[in-house]
Amino acid sequence: MPRINPEYRNVAKKKIIDATLEIAHEAGWNTVTLETVARKVGVTKGALYTYFENSDALMEEVAVELVKHLSYSLKTASAETESDIHDLLALIAEAIFSGKEPAAPIFMQALARAAQDEQFRDRICKGYDDTLVKLRDEFEKRQAAGQIPAEVDIRTAVRAIYGLTLGLAFIYHMLGKDRREAKKDWLVSAERILMIGPKDGKTP
Repeated sequence: MPRINPEYRNVAKKKIIDATLEIAHEAGWNTVTLETVARKVGVTKGALYTYFENSDALMEEVAVELVKHLSYSLKTASAETESDIHDLLALIAEAIFSGKEPAAPIFMQALARAAQDEQFRDRICKGYDDTLVKLRDEFEKRQAAGQIPAEVDIRTAVRAIYGLTLGLAFIYHMLGKDRREAKKDWLVSAERILMIGPKDGKTP
């Protein structure tokens, strides 16, 4: 088998992952197969095996990509608002609940897979830990500025908000609930966890 240029390989893998997310968004994750992905990309099913051993391997890469996307969204949101905690929360909520990526079902399957694959579990956990650290750092900045009460334990609050995020993502996607309601519930709950009132005294 001829060797594939590493740069080309990375570009091709990203194209396949993007196509997988598009299919999941348009028709649901249960419609994602190597056959449907191959048709979307415009290649044969056999060509996909050059990049992914099977559909589980593809799903693993998609899950890792979504963790990276969440971390990047958090970094972007933080860069856009250096001051107000409410603006930061609003931007994070927008990134989580207004994107097209069907994160909930992918993560549900990824968690089951991770229990059996230590290497994959380590990759997911690293992304999870990196995201928690970024979120903790941003909240600590706001706490130092007096926007979050001193009695709030930031480490505990961050983990609670992360759990809240996964729970609401599961509800809105798996149970077919309105994303706008999930976003509103997330904002209200995150503000309560951080012991801050709604912006301008108004519930979103």
